[in-house]
Amino acid sequence: MDRLHYADDSALDESHDAVPAAFIELVRADQGRYGIYIPDDGKAFSHRALISLFRECPHIWKHRSAERIHQMAQDVPMATPHQADEWGEVVEPFPGAIIFSPGTLRGVVAIDQTDSVGDVTVSLTVLERYSDGARLRFMVQSGEARKRKHMNLVGVQVTDDHGRSYRTAVIEMSHDGSRLEGALALAPAIPRDVADLTITVAAVGDHKKPADAAEGPWSFPVQVSAPVNLPA
Repeated sequence: MDRLHYADDSALDESHDAVPAAFIELVRADQGRYGIYIPDDGKAFSHRALISLFRECPHIWKHRSAERIHQMAQDVPMATPHQADEWGEVVEPFPGAIIFSPGTLRGVVAIDQTDSVGDVTVSLTVLERYSDGARLRFMVQSGEARKRKHMNLVGVQVTDDHGRSYRTAVIEMSHDGSRLEGALALAPAIPRDVADLTITVAAVGDHKKPADAAEGPWSFPVQVSAPVNLPA
């Protein structure tokens, strides 16, 4: 993080909703300068709470007006985080070699899709795109106690609109009552020319006992959104 600016008013005139917001300006050596707004919408971490994290680091945060922040964006155009142009390779060992960190993050796509087969519901929440792959966060729910003990995604297939298939592996799992939350690693990295992904879960159950698994499929058409630049 190169700088962090705080704005009490994120709109330039009365034609737009004026809400408090934090503006984060980031500079990457390989991609240039870009920034994002984090408005105080009452749904997540407030802009003031975010700013408070950096009060002990005065060299990276300053108070700015909305007009000044918009002017800064016009003075130096924001860059666009980019993916590799060509279809990449799966880093080995997979999935352990994929680096999921802020420094390798290339974009976040909100999915928020749910599909139910029988009494088993599978939800996909967020797709995080990284330089070497992606992380897909999911949730599984079942009303049957016997199925809850061994809920896991089985036979996950991910293909894009160019017909390319991605390698997958479950990397995180956390059981909470009737709910399983986890994350799935995908590789290689999703190229910039991809507009849509099709994610299919064949079954939910125990990998070691496929005969007891709940059969699907659960299918999700996912539109991969392009990164959004700060408006000039």
